[in-house]
Amino acid sequence: MFQIRWVPVVLVLTYTSLSAVGCGPTLSTSLRTETSFAPGNSGVVERDGLTVEVPNLKEVPAQFVTEAKACDANGAPVIDPLTNAQQVIKVAAVSPGAELYQVKIANGTDHVVRLQGSVIRLFDPAENPIEPQSKDEAIAMATRGNALVTQGACADSAGAIKDALTAVRFIGANTELLPSTTTTGYLLFQPANVQLPGIWKLSLYEIPVKVDAAGTATAKARFDFAFIRKRFEDTYSKEMMGATKLVSSKEVP
Repeated sequence: MFQIRWVPVVLVLTYTSLSAVGCGPTLSTSLRTETSFAPGNSGVVERDGLTVEVPNLKEVPAQFVTEAKACDANGAPVIDPLTNAQQVIKVAAVSPGAELYQVKIANGTDHVVRLQGSVIRLFDPAENPIEPQSKDEAIAMATRGNALVTQGACADSAGAIKDALTAVRFIGANTELLPSTTTTGYLLFQPANVQLPGIWKLSLYEIPVKVDAAGTATAKARFDFAFIRKRFEDTYSKEMMGATKLVSSKEVP
């Protein structure tokens, strides 16, 4: 879950100056989130020869990272003062506030498992169900103007982001799992509030685990993965011309 959760997915920092008196230190605060496996979730569930693993991602997978030309908030190119060339930066090919999960499915059975008819949902702490985005939806969200500006990329970087996402395997209704193979893909969600603290749960419903000779599912299973997200307020101190140091950290609702 990136968490990017950003997982992302996704870490939003908000700085607020608390004091700046004379030559003393300046204090600032930032909000951050941390996500871990909830009790009872090992990240791996096995049902009738089908093993599903959902790791707790700590960084954006390489498949979602691409290079883009740098622009400022007004869309003007950012020029390197030493080379006089436009700067190139690394950007994530996901939209702000997205929730990304990597899913590894090992098919230990002797038959093909097709996910057509299966239902996948992400539940936020308020138990609101969120549907996964299709690849086309993910591309549309990640290439919007504000999604590029947020990362300091130019508007013409949309093509590079589209190319990066086109090469990524998304898990969905068209996914087919061959016998004795492992398939790795991704699920991308766009929650209303990705920083909401509490229990987040990824559920895969109606996954066929047994089929008859004609390939019709005779048994289906559910795979659940729960994560707990906490928010923290960090306070930093910075001396004039000195390094920034962490002073304290506390969990906040």
